[in-house]
Amino acid sequence: MTEDHQSSVRNVIIVGSGPAGLTSAIYTARANLRPLVIEGEPSSTVDQPGGQLMLTTEVENYPGFVDGVMGPDLMGRFRDQAKRFGAEFLTARVDKGDFSKRPFELSVNGQIHKAHSVIVSTGARSRMLGLESESRLIGRGLSTCATCDGFFFKNQHI
Repeated sequence: MTEDHQSSVRNVIIVGSGPAGLTSAIYTARANLRPLVIEGEPSSTVDQPGGQLMLTTEVENYPGFVDGVMGPDLMGRFRDQAKRFGAEFLTARVDKGDFSKRPFELSVNGQIHKAHSVIVSTGARSRMLGLESESRLIGRGLSTCATCDGFFFKNQHI
């Protein structure tokens, strides 16, 4: 990002790059608002770029994918589409936000990014118990999303 972009006020900054953040990026980019997507950090467990779907195997409940799609593949398509329309991406975490004045300010690695609008789409995260077996069993019977995984347990006593 150039120094000129850092000092200027953007139309929109999107915090988060899961399905909601990238959908926002697609629509705002198509509206020529040149969004900046602050997508999170790959090393983080809280704000993974691409959101929780990056940790999901087969997604069978997303429209348009009759045979399902792998979570990371779906999010890659979302990201590519947003980029195609002009969304810019910053792979980092927001350290602090100031929404008490306009333009809004977001601090990222000590640099201030200003915007007229901020879309916060940081999603959710699963709350684990901290058991040693959780990482081994996730996706193999251990579920963190009843809406997502309930279908797999149909007609079973849980």
